Amino acid sequence: MMEFVRKFIAEESSRLAFSLDFNHHLIQRYDKMYLENAEAVEIFAERIGEIVVNSDNLSDDELRDALCDPYDLVYDIITGKAW
Repeated sequence: MMEFVRKFIAEESSRLAFSLDFNHHLIQRYDKMYLENAEAVEIFAERIGEIVVNSDNLSDDELRDALCDPYDLVYDIITGKAW
């Protein structure tokens, strides 16, 4: 999922593909991700998921900008740099 979000932030995938597939991928992968790192996946689902759900009025660039901070936080948790 992190790679999926990273590709959108880096403009390697379209807004349409990102918006259509985000919830599908999150639902499919949530349990496995939770087993790997519960804290990271809870923050991912809460913060990144909320941004995606409420992104209808955001431009592509605004959505990318909004995703950067929570993406970095989850990445830091996964790599052990957050705390």
